[in-house]
Amino acid sequence: MGRFADKRAQKPKPVPKKKKEPETFDECMEEAIHFEEQGERYRTGDRAERNYERAAEMYGKAFEYNDQDADCIYNWGRVLFLLVNFLPSHASPEEKLEKVDQSIEKFRRALELEKDKTDAQFNLAQALHQRSEILQETTEIDNAYAASARSLQEAIDLFDSVYNLQEKEYLEQFAPDESAGSPMEVDHDHSQCDHDHSEDEPKKEEEEPVASDSPKEFTTVTKVESTTAYSLIETLLSTAETMSTMASMLASFPASMDLFSRARAKLGLAENWLAKMPSSSNPDDGIDAEKEKKDARIQINLKEASTYAAMADRTFIASGNVDKALFEKAIEKLDEIINEYDPRNVEAMCDRGDILTSYGQEIAEVADKKGLPLVPEKDGKEVWQLYATATKSFQAALAIEPKNINILNKMGDLSLTRASLDLPIAERNKLQLLKNAQFYFKHAVEVDKEVLTSGYIGWAMSEWALEEWADVSGKKDDALKIIRVWIKRGGNGSLFRSLAEDNESWDEEFIEFVIENFFDDDEDEDEE
Repeated sequence: MGRFADKRAQKPKPVPKKKKEPETFDECMEEAIHFEEQGERYRTGDRAERNYERAAEMYGKAFEYNDQDADCIYNWGRVLFLLVNFLPSHASPEEKLEKVDQSIEKFRRALELEKDKTDAQFNLAQALHQRSEILQETTEIDNAYAASARSLQEAIDLFDSVYNLQEKEYLEQFAPDESAGSPMEVDHDHSQCDHDHSEDEPKKEEEEPVASDSPKEFTTVTKVESTTAYSLIETLLSTAETMSTMASMLASFPASMDLFSRARAKLGLAENWLAKMPSSSNPDDGIDAEKEKKDARIQINLKEASTYAAMADRTFIASGNVDKALFEKAIEKLDEIINEYDPRNVEAMCDRGDILTSYGQEIAEVADKKGLPLVPEKDGKEVWQLYATATKSFQAALAIEPKNINILNKMGDLSLTRASLDLPIAERNKLQLLKNAQFYFKHAVEVDKEVLTSGYIGWAMSEWALEEWADVSGKKDDALKIIRVWIKRGGNGSLFRSLAEDNESWDEEFIEFVIENFFDDDEDEDEE
């Protein structure tokens, strides 16, 4: 006989109270900071995006209560800038510009309230640099090139301003204490500076905020960390990177090389500050000095490598000659990172693969422009070895980050490029290289099916090439199936043509094959 069931009414579960919406400036700021910290915790993905969006909403609400708080407006701009990274990969340049410009407007407003706010200056410069790069992607905006150059120049000026303010603060921080018996000396090489030290003035102490009944007068004070040699290095590296970007787009080769020289001077200053960084930690600082110094060394090497590589590319455009010495210097800087400082540094491995690929492409292009085939025992051998070494570099990075779709797509593109070479060794390895490309692109799609700008088309190209180049029957039909899936997910003729223009590894016949089967009507509509 069963036990009697308990007939007593169960205690109802308490209805969760709806969280009270923030109603004051302080409450909005507290909520905004909470959501921003949650976004930083997740870093990527939908959860991070939702938290950043909520943070932006709360900073906007705080602004409604007090539109004179520079920290609130700066934080708002920074979150909006972070949200640019969450746009879909196939977002148009115009969509990206809209988001970047929103953050730029906030940074400018914060600087109107506090003109020497270095964090706002630094982030404004970064946003302007990104704005410049986006402008170079579009043909829909009038005078995009000139607007891009203006953004870069303003970014350079802002980074210089940040550096000047940081340097002054650093030197004051370690200025000799007249009451002390042994002052600390800080060496500084003024010969490499672009600024006038005669304008330096003593920095005024910050005053404590005074409480007031008027929201217009209330302002929060964000804790500002003191300037260190590491923060000075960060600013110099950002300046050098922006200068290199601008140097690469200048029409005048002498002007381009002059700006590259200025970028290298900034990197030289960074080396000087690196020498001043302590190698052992102070327990009171809570900073791992050895790790911070190693990180700075790695970042300097990365920027030096990218600068040398950009100089090599610009030289090739101007002269048609491959500057092997510049490529070798770039590779040497990256090898130093991997061999001496961090054998698992994925960024260095990928940069190394990119530079080796560019090196090989330029050698192959020289022969192509002369109408000559690659000679297997000479330039052909050199190109093959460079591509093979690049492949190994990407493979090492992929072993550490096996779901990194950027690396997977680079491996796919490089496999296609190697398979297309008119060399006996490429012919012998063609089938395997095309199967490798197929594998990498397919895996990239499996990792993230929503990305429309890479994996699908590369996968379709690999299938098409297996039939066209290696006589594997039925593969062109497979290519068409992949393109149909891509279209169902949002792909279209305009996006395909844009991607085709930017990808040198896609065969012209493959591009025509896709357009004829799917996008011929688009061209007819454009003509009408």
